[in-house]
Parts: sequence; C-alpha cells; structure tokens
Amino acid sequence: MSTEPRADVLSALRACRLWRTASDAAVARLAAIATVRDAPRGTILATEGDAADRVGIVVTGRVRVFHLTADGRTIILEAMGTGEAFAAVAALAGSRYPAHVDAATPVTVAWLPSEALFEVLAEEPSVARAVIADLSERLINLTRVVQTLSLDVPGRLARYLFQRSLATGEATAEGLHVPLGMSKTDLAASLGTVPETLSRAFARLRDDGVLEVRGSTVVVHDVGALARLGSGYED
Repeated sequence: MSTEPRADVLSALRACRLWRTASDAAVARLAAIATVRDAPRGTILATEGDAADRVGIVVTGRVRVFHLTADGRTIILEAMGTGEAFAAVAALAGSRYPAHVDAATPVTVAWLPSEALFEVLAEEPSVARAVIADLSERLINLTRVVQTLSLDVPGRLARYLFQRSLATGEATAEGLHVPLGMSKTDLAASLGTVPETLSRAFARLRDDGVLEVRGSTVVVHDVGALARLGSGYED
C-alpha cells in the first residue's frame, strides 16, 4: 500500500508556521503519519478539559476555538483556516485542551501526535525558533482578547471596528467603508456577547454619529471615536 501523503495535506503542512523552517523531508514525514479526517460544520474537534496529545492542522475549511461561559455564552478566542495549527500549545505542554474547538465550516483536519513534533525539534533544532515565535504571537493575541473583554460591549465593538478600519477600510466621500469580516452572530460570539446586545451597541454608535450599518459593511464617519472607545478612554 502506498504511503505517499495526500497533496492537499502536504501543502497544508508546508504552509504551517509552526515548522516553516523545517526541511521538506521533515514535513513529508509529518504528512505521511498524519491522521486525516473530514468533518461537517458544527463537529466538535477538541473538548475543553480533555487530555491534549495531538495537534490539528486545518487542510481545508475553517475551525474556531471557543469557551463556553457558565451562563451559556460562546466566546470565540480564535478562528483558523488552511495551513493553521490548533491545540498546539496544550499538546506541546502535555496538558489539557483549554478550550473547545469545532468546525466553523465543513473541514478536513490532519492530526499529528505531539511526539512527532518533538522528533522534528530534536532533528532540526532551528525549528524551535519558529515554534517559539508562533506560540508567543498566540499569547499576545490572547492578551488582546482579554483586554477587549474588559471593555463594555460598545467598547469591544469599537475596538474591533477600529482594527478592521486600519486593516481593510476603504476611504470614500461619505466615510470609511469597512467590511465586518464575519456574520453578526459570529461577531457577537467573538466579542463575548449575544446578538441582541451587539445590535444595541451598533445602535449606540449609530446614534452617536460614529457609523452607519449597511448589511455586512459599516460606514465609519469618525475613526477617532472608535479609537477612543476601543481604548477604554473616552473624552
């Protein structure tokens, strides 16, 4: 039986930042031992509290990492697409998954045992720098999530829209056109709230003359106000 890895799996693993400095031979070995699974949207891929002994790499589709609060709210911590790894920190630490992971769309996931990653690190020590850089960036991103959740919901929304304005805003005569980048339901979850509260936050920013909502796009009239609200320091 052929042990040649699937081309899409090999491509996704080659794109993964965790081992971006690894040799082609090392990546090919990882692809050859990966357990590949397809899953429909909504499938739970990892459960908070379960022992973490493997790392998932998204081959196709998107996954989300989230926490369920005691009152049933979903807080999205990360969303990941093709070539991105999830559950890596817990697996490398030999601990438990700190959050749930599910399929945000139909997905194909390549699972790698954590021991396989340690073997690559032992064989190619330069890969350790890439791993440290990637995990450090994730820690910084998680810190930003915590900072955002310390704000009220209009402040969280303002911070998100300000960051989107810088990254994707398009200047027009009427203001800055900013695509939301996700559904309002997912945006509410990523901000640690519910759609009804998010709608009230949008209404407040609209009534204050900061923005207008047009479907999946926001027209920002006052970027400075978004920056002030998103920082937690209003005039």
